[in-house]
Amino acid sequence: MPTLPVKDLQMYFREQGAPAAPAVVLIHGNVSSSAWWEYTFARFQDSPYRLIAPDLRGRGHTTGPDDSWTIETLADDVHQLLTALGVGRVHLVGHSLGGTVAIQYALDHTPNVSSLYLIAPGWVKGDMPAAVGDPARIKMLVENKALLKMALRATASAHPDDGWAFFEAASLLQTDAASLRSPQALFAWNVYDRLGGLAGIPTTVSRGAGDVIVPESVVMDSVNGIPGAKYEVFEGATHSPNIETPDAFAASLRRHLDAAHA
Repeated sequence: MPTLPVKDLQMYFREQGAPAAPAVVLIHGNVSSSAWWEYTFARFQDSPYRLIAPDLRGRGHTTGPDDSWTIETLADDVHQLLTALGVGRVHLVGHSLGGTVAIQYALDHTPNVSSLYLIAPGWVKGDMPAAVGDPARIKMLVENKALLKMALRATASAHPDDGWAFFEAASLLQTDAASLRSPQALFAWNVYDRLGGLAGIPTTVSRGAGDVIVPESVVMDSVNGIPGAKYEVFEGATHSPNIETPDAFAASLRRHLDAAHA
């Protein structure tokens, strides 16, 4: 498995494409891993892009401590990985929690971001409802893996049962500490007043039509806050169009990248 020492981590990442090709960094969501870009990698095999998909701190095959688990830390982890790989300018793609990490990265390293593609990004105003990240509920999911599997299935309910075991197994490769700290990180994150600084970065914000995890009003905060952002809805998908409607998602992403890179 490809890994690199990054700060206090041994960071795992998937990679595809020529080293000199335009870099597209795919950042996975909560209770997830780089495996959730499996279908995207398959559909970009003959593309002119270099795909890089890391496992975030506490997720997948990345190893290391979890004592600093904030959106800012996750974004810096990704930045340091790309620095180690010799990657400068990037197109950022983020799913759910990964969307917040992509936004934070773009705010911290605006000149190095060629474009943003966000799938169901989370609360940018620091107004995530307490019930969503209720510590008692999260602790119950951490301690009861059967309940965790049910909650995970709800994030991609339109994915057929066939092939689901792959994503479930990959998603369960996470530390309990990361699971418990995720709500705290999202509660503490409020960047809405800074989104105007992303003006000039081609941005697409998308969601599945049936998403009940992140409400449309929350997604629209990113659409309205990032100057010039385009909005796209995937019919037949819920919270995870990248694996529920992979053909439509890959086609949309390719259009976005081609337009941004033209």
